[in-house]
Amino acid sequence: MKKLVLIIYSILIAGCSSLNTSDKNTKLFDDLSLKENESKEYIKQYNNTLTLDTALKISVERNLDLKTKAIEEEIAKLDKRIAFGNFLPKISLGYSYTMLNNKVMGEALDTGIPASPIFPTTLEGRLLDKSFSFFNVNAQMPIFVPATWFLYNARQKGENISALTRDLTEKMIKLQTIGEYYYILALESEREYLSKELASAQELNKNAKVALETQSILKWEYEGTEQMVKMKEHALNQNERDLQSAKMSLMNNLDLYPFLDVQLEKPSPFSDSNTSMEEAVYESLKNSDLVKIRDTAADMSGDAVKIAITNFLPKIVLTGGYINTSNAALADPDFFMGTLGGFFSIFNGFQNVNEYKKARKNQEIAFIKREQEIMKVIFETVNAYNALENSKEERDIASKNYNVNKGRFEQKKVEKEVGAIDNWEYIKAIADYEQALSIKEKTEYKYQISLSSLNMLMGKSIFTKGEKVYEK
Repeated sequence: MKKLVLIIYSILIAGCSSLNTSDKNTKLFDDLSLKENESKEYIKQYNNTLTLDTALKISVERNLDLKTKAIEEEIAKLDKRIAFGNFLPKISLGYSYTMLNNKVMGEALDTGIPASPIFPTTLEGRLLDKSFSFFNVNAQMPIFVPATWFLYNARQKGENISALTRDLTEKMIKLQTIGEYYYILALESEREYLSKELASAQELNKNAKVALETQSILKWEYEGTEQMVKMKEHALNQNERDLQSAKMSLMNNLDLYPFLDVQLEKPSPFSDSNTSMEEAVYESLKNSDLVKIRDTAADMSGDAVKIAITNFLPKIVLTGGYINTSNAALADPDFFMGTLGGFFSIFNGFQNVNEYKKARKNQEIAFIKREQEIMKVIFETVNAYNALENSKEERDIASKNYNVNKGRFEQKKVEKEVGAIDNWEYIKAIADYEQALSIKEKTEYKYQISLSSLNMLMGKSIFTKGEKVYEK
């Protein structure tokens, strides 16, 4: 019987668990459906086409990481307000009702003075009633509590760090959006020449089949052309898969439905950068949010040292209040009180001393991290500058290669019109031209991404034409 009950109970538990899982899955798919509809409605205002500026605008408005940083910034502001509350008086109300099993009586002390026999030798008086209430209003105001001063300073710096972190996150999101945007354009450009290469391979395979039928070539040569067609088809399919993943990544960055189909416009090229490496390093050190964050963190560690020092100082607090009681034994049930008190730590197991030493060690770590951040900024700036120079050279080479292939294509076009070449050679010329164009565009996109990375490190706008517009 017990086994049967256990089996039935297990089935019921499993059924409830299955229902809960089913409900969660239903809600998940409902949320995805809502996300899809909301994203489609949102993107309609842009006619399902995004420019780079629009994508950057959407990333700032909708990105979930930025929303999280904005909330953290609000929390830092609240922490500062909480710390400021330590300077204000704290007022509280209290009420209690006490019941005893009997009245509390008091006995007068023997004074040693002879008394008349008609009087009792001891006197009793009521101290507390059998039941009474107690109501009080209490106020407390710090007079000398230095730790609260430095705590407030630390919270102010924490608010500044939170604001800097949010700005830095916004710049990183923009840079990520630029990279994903140009990556999609590069894949779309690559798709064009891959399509032409596939057409060229198919034309070659068609000619090879005719040649095989006339026994002009061997069978393995024909199979080689078939293999070439398969390779080109695979490359084109791989491009389509990469393009789908890239678009999903961009949509995720914009907090839109991942399978949303949008078109991207090619942006105008940014102005070339004429900044020297020395100027780039100087601007990066001057405007780096990371260095500013480390500077502020080092200042906060100094506040922590000061707070540890205040543990050796006395603390003085002013307390006052109003008390009312229903105890009839008291001649006056209402009275006010005020107290000026303080306390001073003499010995607490060397906790204060060790707290001070700990704060000093943390301050040393903060200084070391600041130095590390400075060197990291210099290293990253030099790398970004060199990457920009490399991409500039690659862009120039690709541009010259494009001009050469464009001229060759124009020549092949004329030869095709007069019948000097066959379809395969003409299609091959088109494929070479499309490939040169794709490489030219991809090197241009790579240059724009490199320029944006350097501009971000230097504190410049990463999506305008490189002018010193510091981002907020």
